[in-house]
Amino acid sequence: MKTLTTLAVAVALSLSGSLYASADQETDRSHDPAASNAKSAQHGDNQHVELGDDDVLATSNDITLAAKVLAGQLTDDEHVIEVRYDDAGHVWAVVLGGYCESENDCVQYTRQLSLDAHDHDADKAGGSSLGGAPLQGGNLIDAVAALPSVHMAHVVIQAQVEPFRGNQSALAGDADVMRVQSGLNAKGISTTVDGWYGNGTTSAYATWQRRLGYTGLDATGIPGPSSLAALGQNRFVLTNKITVGSKTTFSGKRVNTRTRSMLREAERLFGRSITVTQGSYNAGGVGASAGTHDGGGAVDISVSSLSETQRWQLVRALRKVGFAAWYRTAIPGTWAAHIHAIAIGDTDMSLSARNQVADYYVGRNGLAGHGADNTPSAYRVPFTWWEKY
Repeated sequence: MKTLTTLAVAVALSLSGSLYASADQETDRSHDPAASNAKSAQHGDNQHVELGDDDVLATSNDITLAAKVLAGQLTDDEHVIEVRYDDAGHVWAVVLGGYCESENDCVQYTRQLSLDAHDHDADKAGGSSLGGAPLQGGNLIDAVAALPSVHMAHVVIQAQVEPFRGNQSALAGDADVMRVQSGLNAKGISTTVDGWYGNGTTSAYATWQRRLGYTGLDATGIPGPSSLAALGQNRFVLTNKITVGSKTTFSGKRVNTRTRSMLREAERLFGRSITVTQGSYNAGGVGASAGTHDGGGAVDISVSSLSETQRWQLVRALRKVGFAAWYRTAIPGTWAAHIHAIAIGDTDMSLSARNQVADYYVGRNGLAGHGADNTPSAYRVPFTWWEKY
C-alpha cells in the first residue's frame, strides 16, 4: 500500500462437445491491457476542461490504446475509463483511481489527462483515432469519500466457479459480489443482489461489458479490472486486482505475462524446465481442446521426458502456484500424454476453460464426463490462485 499512501497525499493536497468440459455460452479484456509498472501519480498544471455529455465518446479500442500510451504515468490503482474528444478537437483520457484506509473507508477520484492525437483519422498500427502521443499533463477533477472496497480476486474466482457449479458458500467475497450486483442494477442492468455470481449475474455483467464496447471473448461476464473500475465509479474502490498483462511467450508458445510468471515459479518449485506444447489465445488450434485454449491462461505441457512420479510432482507444483492442473494419459488418435493446466483467476480465459476451473474446485477432472479427479492425494494442494500464492 506504499503507492496508495503516496496517492492519498496527492489527493489530499489537490482537494484542499469433446473430451473437455463444454461451455454453454462463449469469454473482458477490459482486462487491463496496459503495462502494470506502478509510478506515483503525475498531476500536471493543465487547465481544467469540462467534458460534457455531448462530447464524442471514444471506442473501447481507443480506451485500450490510451491506457497503453499512459501506462508509465498511471499507478497500479488507476484505470482509463473513458476517452473523450471535445469541440476543440482535443483528446482527453478520464482516469479513475482510489485508495482504502480500511475495507469500508475508501477514497476514489477521477482525473483527466490530455492526449495529443497525431492522427485523428486512423492510427497506422492499431486502426484507432489515437496516436502514440505523450502525456501532456492532468488535474484531479473529482473525488468521492467514504466508499467501500471490492476485492477483485474474490469476485473473479466466484465468476469462474459459481456459474457452472452453483453457489459455493465456502468461497470468500459474497459482500463484494453484492456490491457488483448493486452496481449493475444502478446501471439499469437487472440482476439479483444475493452475493451469488451465478448465470444471471454473468449475463448481466456481459451486458455491462458490451455497453462499454467490448465484444467476443472480452464480453462473457468474467470481470476485468477496467470494466470493474468503471462500474465502481462513485460506488466502490477496487482492491486485490488481477492483471494478466500483455501477450508474450513461454518456451516458444503464446501466453500472457501472468501465466508466464506462474510457469516460471512452478518451474522453480519443480526443479526442472517446463516445455509448453500448446499455449493460450489459440482459437481453433487443437480441436480436442474444445475451446479451452481460445483465451488466456491455458497451457498444455510436455511430459515425454518425465517419469510417472515426476509427472505428478509437476502437477503439484503447478497447483501450488494457482493452476487447475491435471495429468492426462495418452488417448491414441486424440492426444499424447501431457499435463493440461488453466491459470485460475485469469480474466482472459474462455468459458470452457472457466468451466474447468469450476470442475477443479469441486474435485472433478475437467473433462466432458466430469469424473472425479484422479490425482493421488499426495499431489493435491488447497485451491488457490497466483495473487494469493
